[in-house]
Amino acid sequence: MKLSGRQIDSFLDDPGNAVAAVLIYGPDQGLVRERADRIMRAVAGSTDDPFRTATVNEQDVADDAERLAAERSAMAFGGGRRAVRADGGDRLAPAVERALAAEGDGLVIIVAGDLTPRAKLRKICETAPNAAAIPCYADDARAMEQVIRDTLSSAGLTIGREAQAHLAANLGNDRLISRRELEKLVLYMQGAGPEVTLADAQACVGDNAGRGTEAVTRALASGDVAGLLSAYASARDLGETAVGMLRAAQRMFQRLHLAAGDVARGTRPEQAVDNLRPPVFFKEKPLFINALRSWAPGRLGTALDVLTEAERACKSGLGPDEVICERAFIRLARLTR
Repeated sequence: MKLSGRQIDSFLDDPGNAVAAVLIYGPDQGLVRERADRIMRAVAGSTDDPFRTATVNEQDVADDAERLAAERSAMAFGGGRRAVRADGGDRLAPAVERALAAEGDGLVIIVAGDLTPRAKLRKICETAPNAAAIPCYADDARAMEQVIRDTLSSAGLTIGREAQAHLAANLGNDRLISRRELEKLVLYMQGAGPEVTLADAQACVGDNAGRGTEAVTRALASGDVAGLLSAYASARDLGETAVGMLRAAQRMFQRLHLAAGDVARGTRPEQAVDNLRPPVFFKEKPLFINALRSWAPGRLGTALDVLTEAERACKSGLGPDEVICERAFIRLARLTR
């Protein structure tokens, strides 16, 4: 079954004994991990109880096709319901089907990345009567403000409008990173406050939305070669892989290409961006709208060809991946000129 946004919180605290598996997936991997931990604690009391929790991955089920079903059927020493975390993608699908049909009351928690509607895991968990699927998209403005208010309120702190706006604009798109930054702010405010001022927020929370792969894709979309080189070096320092960055760029240009088709049919760029699914993160909408005005559909197609060619070259061992990726990105950034 699919869960609506209003159902998710109550489901995470009490999934019910009739549910045998839940798929948690999406582009916000911080939120994915947060929700997986939350439902595991609700079912098994903790995330690391050796008698009531277990973790398997794709290789485990490849080695033993019955492993996931057996883990779900196993009885906990000392009683209580077990929670079995399974990390991976569609290679888990056959094992998940076996687990859904298995006896027992264990809950399988499948932790996955961003999955398309055609993904086998989504089809299984969205349609099976004893399974559920929970998407995890980046926080929109309202959700981000709620996370900020809840975190600060639980620490006995309040926040002014300007400080909240600064945090919302700089916390980034990953829920766990946002929470770590807010925890740092709470620690900073110990012995001060209770109101978090703009100066407090600026002192503690930098521009997390401006680092890593996201900074690279933003520089590509805007054709900023100097910014691209700086962002690329920073992303590599953060451990981002060449193929991972190429794929992130592919996803962005595919979305731009789709929106550009809408624009070519007479839709305003703003509406074309609003029409994209999953929705464009609110902070990225101006970037997308400006990119639609500077990238012709033909050049977006060329960009996708360049990225595909670069990924193929990386996988074929035609040179250092980092060099292939950097050259492809520079070529793309110059396409806007």
